[in-house]
Amino acid sequence: MAIITPLLLFLKNSKSWKKSLTPGLISSLLLSIMFVFVRKVWPMCSYLPSEQDELCTFDWREVEMFMFFMCLMVLKNRTAVSLEQMITTVLMYSKLANAVLFYRLDVRLCIIYTALCLVRLWMFPENFEDGPEEITYFSDKTLKDVLVEDPKVTWVVLFHATWSPPCRAVSPAFSALSNEFAIEYLRFGKVDVGKYPDAAKEYGVSTSTLSSQLPTVIVFEDGKMADWRPMIGPKKKFIKYVFSEENMKRDFGMQQLHNKALEISKLKAKKSKKND
Repeated sequence: MAIITPLLLFLKNSKSWKKSLTPGLISSLLLSIMFVFVRKVWPMCSYLPSEQDELCTFDWREVEMFMFFMCLMVLKNRTAVSLEQMITTVLMYSKLANAVLFYRLDVRLCIIYTALCLVRLWMFPENFEDGPEEITYFSDKTLKDVLVEDPKVTWVVLFHATWSPPCRAVSPAFSALSNEFAIEYLRFGKVDVGKYPDAAKEYGVSTSTLSSQLPTVIVFEDGKMADWRPMIGPKKKFIKYVFSEENMKRDFGMQQLHNKALEISKLKAKKSKKND
């Protein structure tokens, strides 16, 4: 139920549930319930060792492990900013629980299961499709070129990695912001620091798996870094930031940036009229 309930809520609230059922989401869901399927469905369950007298039943240690991982899911989802993030967290910890349970039964089963997860990650890296967006995708070189090309344009850029669940969770909110605020002199962009690590080095974004800087959003004004999240706190440590749509609107002053971009557009239009 910990897996199915958030998934059903997502499909219910989704405008198009057929598009929401991406290969990444379906394959991740199947892997998340694999141990339950193998343990409970005949004849596969008959080949698995069990501490109980009856076959195809969970033993008490397996039940304890399930409960432990369910508690972890609840704790991790307390700060979830979207239903997509909640589902991603549940699926991730469910696969981790599967790997531990398979390891307990047989190391070979754990190796096979881990290999399947890696193949799935390689073939279908994304769980969800992003909605409509007004976003430009950059490499390290193209971002530099764009910032120099027209400094009057304010850029809001998301530095992310495809393997990072928090980055994938932020993507829908960032897409929604681009739809609401993107105009000629206020643009939105993304840089995949997994593909372009030089961009991460250039703008001080750590790509470590334990990094608290993924994702990072940087606002560029006049071609220079003007604002960013997460910010550096005491003892030069990055303060955790919840990248919800409302938080980004407020903390980056999206409405003010939008108004400033509108003024630049109006001044440009007046100048063009005078030249005509």
